Amino acid sequence: MDDPSGLLPRIFAILLTGILLIGFALLVRMTASDARNRGKSPLLVVLLVLISFPLGLIIWLLFRPEPIERDGPPFRLKDHSMQ
Repeated sequence: MDDPSGLLPRIFAILLTGILLIGFALLVRMTASDARNRGKSPLLVVLLVLISFPLGLIIWLLFRPEPIERDGPPFRLKDHSMQ
């Protein structure tokens, strides 16, 4: 510790970096979960949001499809056969 006057800005920078990383991790998790619930590829939606942030997030929020309803029984291909 050579200069104690530079310690406070370093601590602040480390805390701010940590908060930003946690925020982006939460954004990725929530975006992927939302895309999965709406039947879209989570990877593509997360890439859209992260690469073109914040415009990509606004685009996703404006044009995302309706959620898929999961109240019924699971889909079974045998139940829908033609023969």
